[in-house]
Amino acid sequence: MVLAVVILLAGASSASADSIVNYQISGPGSNGTFTASFSLPQNPTPSAGNQLGFDFANLPVDVNGTWKDLSVSFYDGLIGEGAGGSNSFSLFALGQQLYSWSASASTPTMDLGTFYAFGAGAGSGGGLYTVTVTDPPGAAPEPAGVTLLGMGLLTLFGVRVRRRSA
Repeated sequence: MVLAVVILLAGASSASADSIVNYQISGPGSNGTFTASFSLPQNPTPSAGNQLGFDFANLPVDVNGTWKDLSVSFYDGLIGEGAGGSNSFSLFALGQQLYSWSASASTPTMDLGTFYAFGAGAGSGGGLYTVTVTDPPGAAPEPAGVTLLGMGLLTLFGVRVRRRSA
């Protein structure tokens, strides 16, 4: 019984996993339609930047069906950035935010939803893009929840064994 309480307390105090969000980007491209997709933690640690703009260096991005390591930059909805090169892609939403970042936070929180953003780079030129940010289907359960479920099952097993021996 004491062991069960120790395991329960250890599991309850474990840090929860950061949710992963998926990005789907579509819009005009230099050769027709541009599509890109990538994933980030909901509270990622950028390679560089601050609340007004930040980047992720060497982020694996599926660009029109081909995986590339790109520098992906996000900018505040009130400022913009020039066109990126073929190894980078820049996004800023017009009057919206793709993320929130409080003054006391050390990392951004990536917002879910559909946004209309100006994008540039990755060989696409520049233009207005639709950016859809979603939770992945079948997200993994939190570690504390799995521990709690396991402890409940062990408790039921222990009660059953005790009843049989009595």
